[in-house]
Amino acid sequence: MTEEEKADEVKAHETSCMLEGAPAELDAGSIMALKVKVSCSSACDLRGKTAKIIAQDAVVKEMEIELSEFDGVVTETDEFVVKAPTKPGGYTWASVFPAQEKEGVLHQESSTPFSFIVKPHITNITVWDVPSPIVFKTKFKLKVGVRCSAECKLTDGKIEIYDHESSKLVTETLGNFPWPATAGLYWAEVELEAPGTEGYYTWEAKLPTTGLKLPHEEASSIFEFSTTRRPEHVVTVEVIDKDENTPLKQALVTLIPCGTLYTPFRKRTDDRGVAKLYVPKGEYQLCVDQADYKLFETTAEVAGDTKVKVELIYTPVDYG
Repeated sequence: MTEEEKADEVKAHETSCMLEGAPAELDAGSIMALKVKVSCSSACDLRGKTAKIIAQDAVVKEMEIELSEFDGVVTETDEFVVKAPTKPGGYTWASVFPAQEKEGVLHQESSTPFSFIVKPHITNITVWDVPSPIVFKTKFKLKVGVRCSAECKLTDGKIEIYDHESSKLVTETLGNFPWPATAGLYWAEVELEAPGTEGYYTWEAKLPTTGLKLPHEEASSIFEFSTTRRPEHVVTVEVIDKDENTPLKQALVTLIPCGTLYTPFRKRTDDRGVAKLYVPKGEYQLCVDQADYKLFETTAEVAGDTKVKVELIYTPVDYG
């Protein structure tokens, strides 16, 4: 039999290649869990044959996977993983069943393109433990944490603090371990110096992304505080139940400087119903708040050490 006659005896079967599990978008460098399925026009069992993933990046990459499961109609691979590109953008790859001949049957090539978008990781910044008010021109500390949407280890990340004039004040490296009981909130304690004048200030914490291993979106968080003169006097506030004449602990005592936007001075009463607040001289609005009691408000002039006794009226809320 001639070679031409042998070729005529080869049967050609059409195939259809499909892909399962391809996401529409995903984070840079993350994992795709995929499965290739191939069907034959004659319902052939294609186990042992191979399929490919072809990635058209800067360099053509191929990944070959064996077909291993047959359900009587479709032959498929086990689930396998492919790492997404690290550069953000749109990509079109393909799952391919190459033409393969066995025992006189040629299964023709088929392919299915699939497209997806690679995104930079989303980051969020949290600022906490910001003291306020702060005595002007003194040192203070706060904490800054950063969390990545993909829970990246951000120990190589930097935190930058900018003041109200957009001047960079300090750069701090995130620590090696996340904040306790959180999923990947990497943090740093930052020491700063308060401005040299009284006022209300808005500063900003930023995460520059140039030094991170994978692309991340830039993130920032605004935090606010006020500065004040050095405390000159102590205001001692005693809070009692008016009817029972008993001390009220954990009542919130607030002194608000009159005619300013400065942050109030706050303190909760102790077990004796007493709160001591250290403030500069001036006129203040005094507020005392306690659950189930009527809010107390008055104006207080502080020209020296001052003692105030506040009697709160019990007014429970009727939910009936």
